[in-house]
Amino acid sequence: MKPTATFWNLIAKKYIASDVADQAIYERKLAQTQALLKPDWHVLEIGCGSGNTALTHAPFVAQITGIDFAQKMIDHARAQTAERGIDNAVFETKSMDEISVEHPYDAVLMLSVLHLLPQWKQAIRTVYDLTAEGGAFVSSTACLKDMAPFIAKCAPLFSALPVLPSIAGFSQSELLQELRAAGFEIEDYWQVNPKDATFVVARKPLSKAQLARV
Repeated sequence: MKPTATFWNLIAKKYIASDVADQAIYERKLAQTQALLKPDWHVLEIGCGSGNTALTHAPFVAQITGIDFAQKMIDHARAQTAERGIDNAVFETKSMDEISVEHPYDAVLMLSVLHLLPQWKQAIRTVYDLTAEGGAFVSSTACLKDMAPFIAKCAPLFSALPVLPSIAGFSQSELLQELRAAGFEIEDYWQVNPKDATFVVARKPLSKAQLARV
């Protein structure tokens, strides 16, 4: 088991029981995401944690799949799915490297995940491949170079320590630059204040062939 999976399994119970840091901001993100979703869409959430966000979005799409490498998080998400009687949500224990790109998703969500991936640039390119043409990528990311410069400088130390999760230190401008470099078009981005995570809505452009059919 990866050290980061060990960490999240250890804190799963406390994480699941904890309240959302700012309910108003969370609901704003939910509403903006749901405005993008369509009833026939298949959606993927990478790093779904407790599954609460995925289950909240489930009524707006044909199917939503949540993945997380922490088994205890997935166990909770599956239990909640059964308890609520939701039949279009699937939760799997896996990393994003294990997801097939043969059938891209109409939308991919990564909420509070990218800054926990040392190879975050490659992760963005993987997400691009996982997103269908014309599909959406929604992320909420702590840009630590802006929010907490000291922690960002210490990022390599976190990667070297056992159990503790890795972190990646980058700025909001670097995040947006990498999204554009991967091929995404930025539709919207915002943060309530400089110490908050950056919420981004990006779109994978349609190919010339698809544009000709529109």
